[in-house]
Amino acid sequence: MFWDLLKNTFSWQFVRRQYYLALLFFYFCYKIVESGWAVAWQILKGSRGENGGMLEYHTRLQKPWQLIILFNMLGMTPGSLSVDVDDEGQTIQVHLLNLGDREDFMAVTKKIESLLKKAL
Repeated sequence: MFWDLLKNTFSWQFVRRQYYLALLFFYFCYKIVESGWAVAWQILKGSRGENGGMLEYHTRLQKPWQLIILFNMLGMTPGSLSVDVDDEGQTIQVHLLNLGDREDFMAVTKKIESLLKKAL
């Protein structure tokens, strides 16, 4: 009985999800520090945020709680602010401090979304 419980608890799927959860955690922490330095550099250069603006990010997440986690993770990153989610739950409106970093933001968000999907 104990071994069956142990097998069910520590299956390969459980170990795989824990791996992706740890990977998501460390990747997100790295990106927070990196974007924090970028925002600090913009402030030190005297930027007033003239290059800021809104954009829409179309997500592939199906579960509402995964969308909420992604929404909050984007809001915690320096230089970006999650503003709204559409009624279907497929588009997040985000305000970026610098719209010139749009491609980088999209690539990082897709990576976070992919890790989030695999971890949860």
